[in-house]
Amino acid sequence: MLEQLTNWLFNLVKGFFLALWNFVTDAFIGLVDMCVGAMVSLAALIPVPSFMSGGLQSLFGQLDPAIVYLVTASGIPAGLAIIGTAYVFRIGRKVVTLFQW
Repeated sequence: MLEQLTNWLFNLVKGFFLALWNFVTDAFIGLVDMCVGAMVSLAALIPVPSFMSGGLQSLFGQLDPAIVYLVTASGIPAGLAIIGTAYVFRIGRKVVTLFQW
């Protein structure tokens, strides 16, 4: 009888501290969520520059033809394509292996 009472009291105290720990972690997650939400709201208030209003295509379309030739002749588009392919491969590999490595 005494053993059952002590087990019940132990489980009661253990449950209290577990509930307290869950409350603290939920409060911390809520605080972080509010901070991130505030930062997102502040970032959304930044206006888009006028030269970027049409997207990157209009930005690159306004470049001087000599600059476009220099960028193309130096191989920058091919290099950026290789880097983009590497990122896609890396993310795809992580998805296929269920983020194990």
